[in-house]
Amino acid sequence: MTQDLVRDADGGLVIDVRGPRFGAAITSTVLGAALIVQGPVGIGLVAWQWLAFAIATFAGLAWSPYGRLFRSVKRRFDLGAPPATEPEGPPRFAQFCGFAVASVALVLFAVGATTAAWIAVAVVLTLSLLLALTGLCVGCEVYLVGERLRARVGAADGGEA
Repeated sequence: MTQDLVRDADGGLVIDVRGPRFGAAITSTVLGAALIVQGPVGIGLVAWQWLAFAIATFAGLAWSPYGRLFRSVKRRFDLGAPPATEPEGPPRFAQFCGFAVASVALVLFAVGATTAAWIAVAVVLTLSLLLALTGLCVGCEVYLVGERLRARVGAADGGEA
C-alpha cells in the first residue's frame, strides 16, 4: 500500500516533486468542473475536493487520494525515479490551506451565500492551476516563510523555538 514511500533521516516523509503538480491538476479539473456545472452537482464536487484536502491534511500525503493515484500511475507507466524530492511539510500545509478555503466555501453554500462560496472555490482553483501549470505552490511558499520567521524568533529568544 505505502511500500513505495521514502522517509528522510529524521523519519519525515519525502515525496516526489511531480506528485503535488499531478494532484493540483486533478484538483483543478474537479473545481473547474464544479464552477462550470454549479448547483448540487458542483457543490458535491466541492465537497469531494474538501474530503481529498482533509485526508491529505490530517492523515498525511501518503493517504491522499491523489497521491495514491499518482503513485499508481507512476508504477503503471514506469515513470522512474523522481527528478527531485521534497519534504512532505510544505505540500501538506498547502493541502491544509485548500481544506480551510474549501471549508469556508461549504459553510457559505450552507448559509446561502453562493456567490461568495463560488469566489472561494475560484481562489482555490486559481492556486491549483498555478501549481499544476508552473510548479509554483503558494501554500508551500507561505509554509517556508513561516519556518524562516519561526527560526528567527527562536534565534532571537536564545534558541528556544
